[in-house]
Amino acid sequence: MIREKLLCAAMMLTIFMCSGAVASAECAPEEMTEGDVTTSAALQLTLEEALVRMTTESTQAETADLNRKADQAVAKGYSEQYQRINKVLDAIDSIEGIPDATIQDMVANKLGYQSLMDMIMSAQEKGVTSGNKKIMSLRRNFANENADNNFTADINQIKQDTINLYGSVLLAEENYRIAMENLTSQQKLLMDVQAKKNVGLLSKKDVLQAKSSVTEAEKEVRSAKTMMENAHMSLNYLLGCPVLQKVILTDELSATTEEAIDTEEAVKKGLSNRNEIRGADFARDIYQLLFEQVKDYPKNSATYLTAQVRSLEAEKTSRDARAKIEIDVRNKAAQLQDKRAALDAAIALRDYAAEGLRLVKLTNEQGLSTVQEVLNAQVSYYKADLNVVKAISEYNLSAEAFKNAQSVGTMRIPL
Repeated sequence: MIREKLLCAAMMLTIFMCSGAVASAECAPEEMTEGDVTTSAALQLTLEEALVRMTTESTQAETADLNRKADQAVAKGYSEQYQRINKVLDAIDSIEGIPDATIQDMVANKLGYQSLMDMIMSAQEKGVTSGNKKIMSLRRNFANENADNNFTADINQIKQDTINLYGSVLLAEENYRIAMENLTSQQKLLMDVQAKKNVGLLSKKDVLQAKSSVTEAEKEVRSAKTMMENAHMSLNYLLGCPVLQKVILTDELSATTEEAIDTEEAVKKGLSNRNEIRGADFARDIYQLLFEQVKDYPKNSATYLTAQVRSLEAEKTSRDARAKIEIDVRNKAAQLQDKRAALDAAIALRDYAAEGLRLVKLTNEQGLSTVQEVLNAQVSYYKADLNVVKAISEYNLSAEAFKNAQSVGTMRIPL
């Protein structure tokens, strides 16, 4: 499971690499010269510093900023269209206010139309109607109100991915550390077994078992080292650093500060803040206006029926969005509680494994347990220790996902 976790992290790092690296001039610390050898000083990086870099200097942050500017441009476009429609409708209203029909046509003629009716028909053909004026007003307001929400959703996604990546590197480092500790323990046991074999207390079979465990531990160390180095190189690329730049992640892999989970309050926040609901409600309002524009059509006509169905579908989608968001928030709250329980269980199981290893070592010294039992106990402790760091990483990711579920979320909505 630990290896699968690290492989998933490597895939995430690869995805980020494909989308570009951070363009930062601060990644390469000043070079240090010792004798004839010149090396780069280690770059120390906290999680908070990594978050700042990734949300301000990375290509992902640049994309988020460009998306925000594009959203603002869309809002400006809607505003300009609204103004054009409003200007034409105001002109038509002014002409219609003239009591003399002949003068009305004369004024329209000066504006380039044959008559007032020609002006009205031309405007309608171009979509200049009171209904479209309302729609454009809604689009303009919605775009202005949600450009920043979309940007926040992009930033939330970057933060969530950065926490995942930072934690994955720490996980790889912990995996290597634990593998090294396991190797040291296996080597020490092998030395003890060989010493006892030399004085006739143990057999050659016991020595072979201990050697086999050392060989397996060495293989685990090599694998863990390769994964750790790959994680570091990939993270360096993301940070815009040289591939072999030494980066020291100064935060420890520890569970985030635990807060009481108020599921009902979280649901309220999610229903109030999530982008998905805003988008669904906006679509509902737009399709309702479009349906109102064809209310005078025959109720059995294709135009009327199509508009009616689309309006009903949008209304249903709006209702469903609330249920889906509530389910999402409740699921993430439950998952966070599950991850907390899994972490507590992993810590307890590691404590049991540690105590079991201690006891079996004592009984082995007294000749009451076999070398194989000691080897099995050491492997159990090794796996239990790995499960703890894995559980911490998963808990932290779950906590961030739960937090985002109560805000605008991580999904952009079309404006």
